[in-house]
Amino acid sequence: MKSNTFWKLNAIAAAVIAGSTMVPVAAISADEMVEEIVTVGARAKARSVTDSVAAVDVISASELTNQGDVDVTNLLRNSVPSYYVNDQPISDAGTMVRPQGLRGMAADHTLILVNGKRRHRSSVILWSAGGISDGAQGPDTAVIPGLALKNIEVLRDGAASQYGSDALAGVINFNLKDASEGGSIEVRTGEYSEGDGSMTYVSGNFGMPLGSNGFVNTTFEVGSSDETDRSVQRTDAATLIADGYEGVPQPAMKWGRPNVDDDMKLFINFGADLGNNTEVYGYANTTTRDIDGGFYFRNPTNRGGVYASTNDNGTPGEDNDDDDFNQLLVGAINGADCSAYEVNSDRETDATKAALAAAITGLKADDNCFNFNETIPGGFTPRFGGTVTDQAFLFGLKGEMANGMTWDVSSYYG
Repeated sequence: MKSNTFWKLNAIAAAVIAGSTMVPVAAISADEMVEEIVTVGARAKARSVTDSVAAVDVISASELTNQGDVDVTNLLRNSVPSYYVNDQPISDAGTMVRPQGLRGMAADHTLILVNGKRRHRSSVILWSAGGISDGAQGPDTAVIPGLALKNIEVLRDGAASQYGSDALAGVINFNLKDASEGGSIEVRTGEYSEGDGSMTYVSGNFGMPLGSNGFVNTTFEVGSSDETDRSVQRTDAATLIADGYEGVPQPAMKWGRPNVDDDMKLFINFGADLGNNTEVYGYANTTTRDIDGGFYFRNPTNRGGVYASTNDNGTPGEDNDDDDFNQLLVGAINGADCSAYEVNSDRETDATKAALAAAITGLKADDNCFNFNETIPGGFTPRFGGTVTDQAFLFGLKGEMANGMTWDVSSYYG
């Protein structure tokens, strides 16, 4: 559970159902019309445009910003039943650009539009991201600040015949705010009940006029969030601790959201009426965020480069069967003879454990022989992350001719 503090407070209405009293009901003739009242599943107000060819959900800005999150992908997940996006701990680049989509299809089968124009894809080709998106290359919607949105239109049906194969699952259109005056500032902070995942974000939106019939609407968002940890100690790491290995991480491998630092977003939406049924429009954005998360634990007793699997006759092992041993790999410098430390150990008996401990002790004292266990006797867990940057610019002209024909010309970089 995540608790958050907002500047905006919404009133909560509580409905109390009182006890009823039996009263006589007059008989109704069979041919008299009775109004049908539906109460099951009718709490939410209708939001689908049903008079279009295909039903389109329209998610209002208030429905997004009144939630306890700032990531647009999470806001959509809470608002659209057929939309999926998951936390991606230990998923390579999928941790930085999470796969998302509609109706359980791959991330690049949902078309993302901004102001009705196709959004570029991210540079991440997903792998280790849950299977359905392996090999996919979808857009990164986390670069859009929620406060910049006027509404979101979601077509939860295939539209490949109109838009192409990247709309097999559906279409999501992000409409940016276009107010020419006013503004707002929000401060959001909170953390999970487990005491981790602390986040603080500041965002603002301001509208300004552009000439007499235009607007420039600007939105910024800055903040950071800490990682979460929902892991338990690995069995092999617990065995290392029980065997007396020092420096084993606790837990050896974290499972949760990554750290997000220096998360900065800027969106500028503009447009103006040029007269003669002609409009100029466009938007620009620049975003950056640093992401750092956990990765897989490197066990010091079975990692390549620390041990090599060998047969009982000393030849390299290939099958890793029960008769194989693990030979401690030792490096030598200055022509030294380090064969005395190349012990074979299955680490199952006190004798083999003692031989291994003696070998590592000798390696620490010998300047000409080395093994990785000297510096990381308890193994280690690397960190995985990077800096995600995104820029885009759209400029276009559109209008209507005297005969009623419309035209639209635009150029996009992203």
